[in-house]
Amino acid sequence: MPVTTDTSAGAAKAARHRVPRTDTPWLNRALPRLRGLEPTRSYGYAGELLHDDGRADMEAYGVRVADLAVRLGEALLSYGGSAEEAVAGMLVTAETYGISYCEPGVMLAEVSLSGYAPGELTPLHARRVIRKHGIDYSALGRVHRLVDRIGARQLSLEEARAEAGRILDAPENGGRWARYRVPVQTGIVAAGAALVFGGGLRSPLCAFVAGLLGALLCGWLGRHGVPAFYRFAVASMPAAVIALAVSRAAPPSAVPAIVVAGVLGLLPTVTFVSAVQDALTGHYLTAIGRLCDAVLVFAAVVTGVVVVLGAGDLFGLGVALVPRVSRAEYLGAPVVGVVVFAVAVAARARTPRRDWPTAALLGVVGFVVSVEFRVLGLSALVGTALVATVVGCAGHWVARRRRESALPLVVPGIAPLLPGGVLYISLTALASGRTTQGLGGLVNVAAVTLALAVGVGLSGEVGQLVRRVRRGFGSG
Repeated sequence: MPVTTDTSAGAAKAARHRVPRTDTPWLNRALPRLRGLEPTRSYGYAGELLHDDGRADMEAYGVRVADLAVRLGEALLSYGGSAEEAVAGMLVTAETYGISYCEPGVMLAEVSLSGYAPGELTPLHARRVIRKHGIDYSALGRVHRLVDRIGARQLSLEEARAEAGRILDAPENGGRWARYRVPVQTGIVAAGAALVFGGGLRSPLCAFVAGLLGALLCGWLGRHGVPAFYRFAVASMPAAVIALAVSRAAPPSAVPAIVVAGVLGLLPTVTFVSAVQDALTGHYLTAIGRLCDAVLVFAAVVTGVVVVLGAGDLFGLGVALVPRVSRAEYLGAPVVGVVVFAVAVAARARTPRRDWPTAALLGVVGFVVSVEFRVLGLSALVGTALVATVVGCAGHWVARRRRESALPLVVPGIAPLLPGGVLYISLTALASGRTTQGLGGLVNVAAVTLALAVGVGLSGEVGQLVRRVRRGFGSG
């Protein structure tokens, strides 16, 4: 039914009062609403008042708005954003184009939206199932900018739908390179990690080959529909096989570096960080789903390495324990490895190139500070959480100035802090039959990774709190 605009001065004043400030990023505008910090009576019509501009069927108009909102929510979640980002993106999009009483939601691998079209009494319902997950921070950034333009009311509905189609339906270009991009970048990640863990000059080449072969095997099995557990178990084996092959000729420090570096690119660090973020923001079911994915992949990687190392131990190919990095060593090759590691992680996640230097700088600072904490005897859990918080705060500050997501900066920055040494000791203990020691070490690895995730989440919450306090003092 047609909707007429109330032209009274009081209604216009109220409408202007309800329109959110456009100088604040859209995610920060939506969070108070999503976290229950606004009164319930404000949960109705928060968008711009609409008038009958020739749309004969407002219900059909509302359906187009809901479809756009859930498509953007699906994109934000599937490209690597958090559940809270997806919910906020759907809320901002729907309310900007006139949907009232919006209730967006994320449930495991599904996004949904309900609300009322202007002048309609029948509620709208829209949902989309997310069937493909991946990390593509370049596409995530384009979706962020699109939602920002929508929230600033710079696009009509049809313009926004056309722009969303160009972003979401664009085919991936690159020809043959598109299939080999991720394997090559995974190999570069492994080469950088080998330098970080002090493997000498020959270990980066071996680690590169291990990471490349593992990613190629994982991709080939994935294209043939093999479940994730078996894919990652097979993909982790080349690192252990190459390490055993060179164990007699290479220096003792090279073998642990090859094993750890070859599997670090397969570990579900981003999924684990996202799961913790979703749990901390109240999206528990989505967090459980992501956590199950992370645990399954982690268990598969451990299984593949332990099987190969165990077989090598039966044939007398024992491997040495990993040496610790001291203060005198981290200013050399490990720092170069951190830069390569962080930039390769950013490139593999399709992070925009302009963010690579920032990610590398964050990674170097975090690595140097974490080594200093270890030299001073600080607990690995406390030190990791503190360093991740500092790196996260810097990443969130830069992202807020750019009005983009912080994950493309923070995730590559914390990647060099992964507990590779503890992981290797745990794997060798399991392979040699010391089950209790190995399981205890894996619990320690999970605890340190959890500290990384909590530190990243804490940095975002600290930034939100500081901004709310500043706005409170400014309004007072």
